[in-house]
Amino acid sequence: MTQPFSEQLRAAAEPWWSGAVEHRFTAQLGDDVLSDEIYSRYLLQDYAFVGTLADHVARTLAAAPDMAAKGVLAAFLAALTSAENDYFERSFAALGIAPDEYRAPKLNPVAQLLAREMQDAQACGYADMITVLACAEWAYLRWAKLQAIKTPPQRFWLREWIDIHVLPEFEQFVAWLRGQLDGFASLDEADRLRLHDRFTRMAWLEQAFFDVLMDD
Repeated sequence: MTQPFSEQLRAAAEPWWSGAVEHRFTAQLGDDVLSDEIYSRYLLQDYAFVGTLADHVARTLAAAPDMAAKGVLAAFLAALTSAENDYFERSFAALGIAPDEYRAPKLNPVAQLLAREMQDAQACGYADMITVLACAEWAYLRWAKLQAIKTPPQRFWLREWIDIHVLPEFEQFVAWLRGQLDGFASLDEADRLRLHDRFTRMAWLEQAFFDVLMDD
């Protein structure tokens, strides 16, 4: 039996997919042993990147082929710019990071490559835009579910970051993204190969994003 296209993409993205999902950064986060210094660097980079992600989701919404897809993407965009933003601001306050530090941090080289990958996907169209989004959000769901079975971290900024990414609504969104990927199996071979390459690059970038935080 042929694997769904989403699973084909994920399998082809090894070893980088597992490298991101099972990274020592996420393992230490779940074990509540990750230093606040490393997590602060992560939060600053991730928050700087949230604006790029929100722009990407908005452009994907605009390119969506029907109202049903637009509605799903609009709901995710609303969550990204409200509840998740509140988490960042509370966490920055608890970690002693001032607003002038987190409102305009400089993106590290890997985050810049992630932003460039999103821009390139936007130039190619809806399938590429969904592929970028699916890889990133699916990876976060996977690593968060691995960490959620552990004793919850005492520090709220670690505990809630796991909780946000195992919410039923988020899991449903990732399932929808995977369904969109599966629909791309009907594209011609050249398009499918391009999506394979894009998903793999995103998996590599997700791992590299964690690598650079731990190696600094």
